[in-house]
Amino acid sequence: MGRKTNLFHPTYKREPFWWEASRPDDEHSENLPNSTDVIVVGSGYAGLSAALELSRAGLNVTIIEALAFGEGASSRSGGGVSAGVNIGKGISGGPGQSKKFTEDRAILESLMLESLSAFELVEKLVREENIQCHFERRGRFIGAVNKQHFEEMRTKADYLNEVIKVGARLIPRSEQHTEIGSNFYHGGMVIEKAAKLHPSLFHRGLLNACHKAGVRLCSGIRVRKIKRFHGRFIIDTEKGKSKAEHVIVATNGYTDHLSPILRKHIVPISSQIIVTERLPNDLASKLIPNGRTISESSRITSYYRLLPGDRRVMFGGRARFNSVHPDTSAKLLHNMMIKRWPQIKDARITHSWSGLVAMTADSLPHIGFHNGIHFCTGCNGSGIAMMTYLGKKTAQNITKGSNFQSAYSNIPFPGIPVPFYSGKPWFLPILGNYYRYLDNKERKIDT
Repeated sequence: MGRKTNLFHPTYKREPFWWEASRPDDEHSENLPNSTDVIVVGSGYAGLSAALELSRAGLNVTIIEALAFGEGASSRSGGGVSAGVNIGKGISGGPGQSKKFTEDRAILESLMLESLSAFELVEKLVREENIQCHFERRGRFIGAVNKQHFEEMRTKADYLNEVIKVGARLIPRSEQHTEIGSNFYHGGMVIEKAAKLHPSLFHRGLLNACHKAGVRLCSGIRVRKIKRFHGRFIIDTEKGKSKAEHVIVATNGYTDHLSPILRKHIVPISSQIIVTERLPNDLASKLIPNGRTISESSRITSYYRLLPGDRRVMFGGRARFNSVHPDTSAKLLHNMMIKRWPQIKDARITHSWSGLVAMTADSLPHIGFHNGIHFCTGCNGSGIAMMTYLGKKTAQNITKGSNFQSAYSNIPFPGIPVPFYSGKPWFLPILGNYYRYLDNKERKIDT
């Protein structure tokens, strides 16, 4: 490719690439009802999945969304669908912290088996609802940032195959060019049971399924307060009040004043993403020969993939741990990208955006209820599979009552161990810089 003088393409947009195919809108929006059986706050994957399950169980369900449908985190992700690979980071600490891992092995196995069910649910929904979202079961490659991480992956791969049979295998550095056209890693691990999709089209498919199932969809309505009154809930919004027997808060990384208790248990972290212009066929085909999604073993990981059509690169990560202008994050992410692929240093950026990811102290998603209000939160970067699945499980907690079972409702939900934390993560830049220092230090060991 010839060198470009401008990093940004003439068509550059500060919005998700995914919106080119499915832009947020209010197409199915209706007026807020006076009363309903269940109100779901939030129309992301969790909210839509919960509403769909409840409606098909015979309940009257209303979704209240503060923004347009598809404007939140669900259409801002990287589109990776994993089968439990990331579950357990908080319990086991990832590779190398075997003591804690052993102590909580039984718990971890239950969680991972359900995470496999989450992957299978997404695949099932795509098939049964005929959602045209470029779902591809192409697998994942996790790059080891140093030799130690690669060796630790041996135990991880054996365990993944034993518990959830995801087709994990190690790729030594001498053979990693079969998976990625880069010398950045010290080998890595392939997970065959992993997929990628178009997140905005998948969201649209779930939204349409809810509409067809009779779910009342209300967009552009911000909830101000939820009160409990005589065994029912009164939902006070900017456009009136509505009564419901049950309430589900499914706002994840966008949880605000509505649930101050929940805010103390999650940390909203901005994840930034860029997309490049179309690359020449011969160049693009060598970047990720098998079309996998790429992630890393570092604390501050990057994730990237080729987009439908396989000629654009999507590259995401934590460029900054505080609010940053899309142009600034684009430049930072571009520098990170060309460290992995120097051969695409001249590729211009067409899209740059960010979204909020809900992280938890134990790196696990959680479902449950507080003061009678059900919640589903803490995607920790695995939102497509886990939030879709746990949204359905939250619905079943309502419909099945005492017969409901889920490992994710039985684990303690720790608060964020920061004094006086109330949902504003002022400490993230400090913590992020420290983690980045450790990552750089560990990487230099083998260079």
